Amino acid sequence: MEKINVILDTDITNEIDDQFAFVYLLKSLKNIKLEAITLAPFSQNRFSEFKSLEDNFNLSYECTIKILEMMNLKKYKKVIYKGGDFLKNSKDMNDASLKMVEIARKNEKTTIIAIGAISNVAKALLFAPDIIPKVEVVWLGGHSFLQDKNDEYNFRQDVEAVKAVFNSKVKLTVIPCKNVAEVLSVTIYELEHFIKNKSEVGKFLYEITANMKDRKKEIKKENAKVIWDISAVAYVINPDWFNVTRVSAPKILDDLSYHMTKNKHKINFVNHINRNEIFNGFYTKMGHKYEK
Repeated sequence: MEKINVILDTDITNEIDDQFAFVYLLKSLKNIKLEAITLAPFSQNRFSEFKSLEDNFNLSYECTIKILEMMNLKKYKKVIYKGGDFLKNSKDMNDASLKMVEIARKNEKTTIIAIGAISNVAKALLFAPDIIPKVEVVWLGGHSFLQDKNDEYNFRQDVEAVKAVFNSKVKLTVIPCKNVAEVLSVTIYELEHFIKNKSEVGKFLYEITANMKDRKKEIKKENAKVIWDISAVAYVINPDWFNVTRVSAPKILDDLSYHMTKNKHKINFVNHINRNEIFNGFYTKMGHKYEK
């Protein structure tokens, strides 16, 4: 079976779900060729204090290295590339976007898994539209059409970048958060049972969840935490776990809501996720053995 060429575009120190997604991807290298890890910009939210973009990229780089070392995958240190500012602030290319273009041009097909603001991807597509027929983008961002507007972190950070990707005609699958990826929640007790004592990285993921800090409210161990970003990696691992609807690319209005269209190019919107299949697959790769 030919491996899928993948670029992971992540704001990995923004929130703990990126780290779960990264580990899931690294546990799936039998079927995936990881071409690059590109670091996306992010701003202050409930889980991260605001720092300069340079500080955020440095923290993301250090976190990526830590996980690679933990999993004895140090060779991937050489394929980490820092991104740049949001598209809304700067059209300038950066190391991450340039690497996306380079990889896309050399491969027949490349899949970009984007689990943060989609700024790096937008810049690559705008700079090099010749790569559009050779790229597939899987992005976690925005909400479902049932929501009034897309007041969602990945979406609202760089709406201009979302518009650019939506209008690019690239092969695009969008995984909404509310009512869709929202089903991917776990409790600390579940992680304790399935991954805590299976490996060093399993213990790491358990501990960052148990010690998670929210600047606005106290997090109690019995509360469930949504591991949003694992959805985009899981889609590439096995799209059969997802129900997808093809729609004419929606227009994004000033209030961040979707306006449905009829005659534009088609994009994919996920409308249902098989939560159990995704987590069972993850726990198996983390070392849990299910009884037959």
